[in-house]
Amino acid sequence: MQLKKRIYTIKTLTINSLLISFFLFSCKEKEVIKTEPAASDYPKGYVVNGASNTISIIDLNELNVKNIIQMTELGRFPHHINLSADGKKLAVALPEFDFLLGHAALHNATDKKGGIAVIDAQNGNTLLKINVPSVNFNAVFSADGSEIWTASSTHSGEMFVYDANNGTLKSQVSLGSDPSEVVFSKDGQYVFVALGESSFVYVLNAKTKLITKTIKVDAFPSNVWAGIDDKIYVENKVAHTINVIDSKTLTVIDYLDVAFTPGQIAFNQTLNELWICQAGENKVAYFERKNNLWSLKDSIITGNDAHAITFTKDMKRAFVVNQKGNSVSVIDAINHAKTQDISVGSQPNGIVLKE
Repeated sequence: MQLKKRIYTIKTLTINSLLISFFLFSCKEKEVIKTEPAASDYPKGYVVNGASNTISIIDLNELNVKNIIQMTELGRFPHHINLSADGKKLAVALPEFDFLLGHAALHNATDKKGGIAVIDAQNGNTLLKINVPSVNFNAVFSADGSEIWTASSTHSGEMFVYDANNGTLKSQVSLGSDPSEVVFSKDGQYVFVALGESSFVYVLNAKTKLITKTIKVDAFPSNVWAGIDDKIYVENKVAHTINVIDSKTLTVIDYLDVAFTPGQIAFNQTLNELWICQAGENKVAYFERKNNLWSLKDSIITGNDAHAITFTKDMKRAFVVNQKGNSVSVIDAINHAKTQDISVGSQPNGIVLKE
């Protein structure tokens, strides 16, 4: 086996340590990213790239791509990404369909299947590959990390619940037409999913796996997003509106109209601002709630096709995934200004942070 990585000469190394280094580096041909000691660990941003079938790992301190996880052998068009509560595992949906092709093409792709990849967040190793009967939109861990939930994006959509350790199907629930993103309430008690060809968001009990309630929202809801404020934000691309659901009472408590096609949504609790990606554009708009009304404060220029957004724990920085720009914009949330763009893989569509 040929030596594939350069070994730097250090004066203090002994002959034995050099030999050890040789075997450590030369015997890992298929390794995608190296395992790093916990002491040298760094805060990471994981960006899933749909066209290049990779996950770019961003060093949140240095703000550059440190490593890449290659997913080509697992499947094509990886879509959205989720981190388990303990920070040890990543879940990525593996549909055999490129969602950039649109709704009509999706319903003509009746022969396509779905899937889920479970990946070790530290070393990039694949822990599990789960086959899903139909194209799925995302995959998300339950609060205790024991289950993975995903919904099939078809005219007769279903919710699938798998054991996160062995991939066994635990439950299957009929939903309706065009379920998309699956999210949990902050306390992990409820699961929310919008049905795209309806006017409803379905709520399932995470323990019983039964539909608890159907919540009326605007017509053709495209997605739901969980806010750090314990609210569920319903993205309505057709109506250009946002509905706000209280995850405790399971009722719509608020709404706002927007003058653009809304994309992913995130709430900044420190600033009391709602940030919304302008789908297909290079902007993120941010709103403030005053006198019981949401008002547009301004927008921030990002990269081409602001698609996904997340905040750091201290709410001081935002990371925006630009799907057509193949980049992630870093934004100073306090000053509402982009500080830099980080180049990632082709057609990135999701991001999650491990701090």
